[in-house]
Amino acid sequence: MLKNRILALCLVLSMCVAVSGCAAVVLGGAAAGGTYVFVTGQAKQKFNADLGSTYQAALKACQNLNLKVEENKKRLSDASIKAKDVDTTVLIDLEYVSSKVTEVSVRYGILGDEGASRRILAAINKNF
Repeated sequence: MLKNRILALCLVLSMCVAVSGCAAVVLGGAAAGGTYVFVTGQAKQKFNADLGSTYQAALKACQNLNLKVEENKKRLSDASIKAKDVDTTVLIDLEYVSSKVTEVSVRYGILGDEGASRRILAAINKNF
């Protein structure tokens, strides 16, 4: 009896989480971190590399994808790149997680474009 109640409670809680409106999509990928998350218009992925290497890979990815870099800043614990793809703004934010892990967030356009963001993350991964 108690086992059935616990099972029912777990089922109800999991349904609440499933319909709570969270826009997260977690997908497996072939990138350095293995997975990426797409939440509220941003694709996020952790790379198994230091901030400096990841920043250089992101700049090379912009060059390879013909994105015009308008601004780029690198600080001790984070970095950012603002680029243009024809008339669409691309924001790439890099955050230090540890000496061997960097989290990269990509927003393509105002509302975000999952496919374009994923292509940018894949291009970053290719430049290590």
